[in-house]
Order: sequence, then structure tokens, then C-alpha cells
Amino acid sequence: MSGEVSKVVRQLLSEVEQLVKLLMKIPDSSCEAETSFSTLRRLKTYLRNTMTQKQLNYLIWSHVHKEELDRLNLQSLCTEFISRSD
Repeated sequence: MSGEVSKVVRQLLSEVEQLVKLLMKIPDSSCEAETSFSTLRRLKTYLRNTMTQKQLNYLIWSHVHKEELDRLNLQSLCTEFISRSD
């Protein structure tokens, strides 16, 4: 009887392993999505209603990744932009 139980337990272990792997991939909160939606609500004002979706996406991306943008060297970025333009 113990041989049958250990065989069943071994079969279940692979299923439990797959379940644990699946659970580890699921995010534990929806905080990032909620932050994005509240950011969108703040940014989409009356004046911005005339924006295209592409422009609005760039604006939201800029707001969400503000820390990364703050680290950019604007002087060198402007210089590079000007040198590539006529």
C-alpha cells in the first residue's frame, strides 16, 4: 500500500511544481496598472483632449519614467538634435 501512495505522491509533485511555477509568475499586485491609470487621469485635461493617442502615450511614458528622464543631459541631447537638423 505504501508503494501505491508514494507513486501517487510522486505524480502529484510534478503537478504541484507546475502550479508553484505558475503562481510565481503572477504579479502580487496591480499597483503598476493603477498608477498608470491615475497618471492618465491627471494628464488628460481639457487642453490635452485634442492630442493624438500617440502624443498622449509619449506624455504618459515621460511622466511614468520621470526619474530616467531627469538623468538625461539635456545640453548634449539638444546639441545632437540640432546637429542632425538642417
